[in-house]
Amino acid sequence: MELNCGGCCIVLDDYLFDFSRVAEAVKKARPAAIVLEAPQGMVRLLERLASFLTDECLDKQDVDVYIRLEPSFGSCSLSLDAVELVNGNSILVHIGHGEYAYPLCAGGACSRKLPRNVYLVEAEYLGGDAELLAHKVVETFSENGWSSTAIGYSIQHKRLAEKIAVILADKGIDVVLVDSLLGCYYYKHVKLRESVDAYIVVAGGYFHALGLGLALAGAKPVLRVDPYTSSIEDISSLVARTLAKRYWVMRQAVEASRFGIVLGLLPGQYRPWIAEHIARLVKKRGGRYRFILARYVTREYLDNLSPDDYDVFVMVSCPRLAIEDLSDYWKPVLTPAEARIVLSGDITGSNYTFPW
Repeated sequence: MELNCGGCCIVLDDYLFDFSRVAEAVKKARPAAIVLEAPQGMVRLLERLASFLTDECLDKQDVDVYIRLEPSFGSCSLSLDAVELVNGNSILVHIGHGEYAYPLCAGGACSRKLPRNVYLVEAEYLGGDAELLAHKVVETFSENGWSSTAIGYSIQHKRLAEKIAVILADKGIDVVLVDSLLGCYYYKHVKLRESVDAYIVVAGGYFHALGLGLALAGAKPVLRVDPYTSSIEDISSLVARTLAKRYWVMRQAVEASRFGIVLGLLPGQYRPWIAEHIARLVKKRGGRYRFILARYVTREYLDNLSPDDYDVFVMVSCPRLAIEDLSDYWKPVLTPAEARIVLSGDITGSNYTFPW
């Protein structure tokens, strides 16, 4: 693969890291420091990436490179506060995620624009067999009589997803959309539910595919296309089981009167407009609420609260906490959309919405 990024690209573990924009910014802004952060699986690469930046990419400019020990869960969790602490004249390099779909909040203000001192390095995965994966998709579509699709992908697999889309189109499958997904943002894909027979999600694991399945409320099949294992899987049964569990959790919350509404302290997880909307619904129903601030939420942290103070928690910070991390907590933990359904008093099998 030809690399055209001015000598500021490096390949580690089959991932391409393009630091060309970072190098250009350093040359222009002359920052005192650079902060690197990455997802769980890439934190182990940060030392090598930092060394590459200082020794090969920045032409040995006098700039300190810091690495963040904790993993970053998404572009919602940018370390804006760490950059300010390290040095006001610093650059944050966020690795492994694309742009955020919602406002980022810091210093009392929220904006949909990325701060000028933040740079995203998407870390493209160079593996994956587009021909093989597309062949398996075509077989599955043929077996089920499907002829149209929308493709979602996690940002590391953008190029692979686009290659698969071209092959599928050549095979006669109508590809309506090819776009990235976040764990809490599926709008572009969901609005096409009447236009496609089934969806495809190119990503490792189940996280992004399950999120899309929930956002569709199980209305259309979702195929998980895994570039690491060269496997594909219709996750309809997983979506159905998860939806059944979510309705069970919501029914547990029907009689709740004391709501803990959790707002995140990370830049993309502070959503006061959603929290205030839930609070108004609680108040309208005659209940009580308390806003709870948290940078990270675990069951141990929730257990620190008095067991008699809250009947239910609503995760305004990150809706995936309710789905993956706290789905079996001993008290109901809801997404904002689930809280709306509960507070409307109309829990039916046809009105599920995810995440907001």
